[in-house]
Amino acid sequence: MAAQFLLESTLTGLTGGVIGASLGILAIVAVSAAKQWTPVLDLRLALIAPLAGALVGLLAGLYPALRAARMEPVDALR
Repeated sequence: MAAQFLLESTLTGLTGGVIGASLGILAIVAVSAAKQWTPVLDLRLALIAPLAGALVGLLAGLYPALRAARMEPVDALR
């Protein structure tokens, strides 16, 4: 049961990292196009951002997942 909670929090963090990296890249390209600059992107950072988001999601969900796994479902509803 704890694995399901950890998977959900990790996937949520991964999704946030992908969305954040994508929006960041789009913002850099949009500003560069508006100012007629050459966009300079470090693709390593764009690839690391989703992994960092997944790690943060995993760590943030660790304690609640372990706690929820020890509870009875009926007690969790109260």
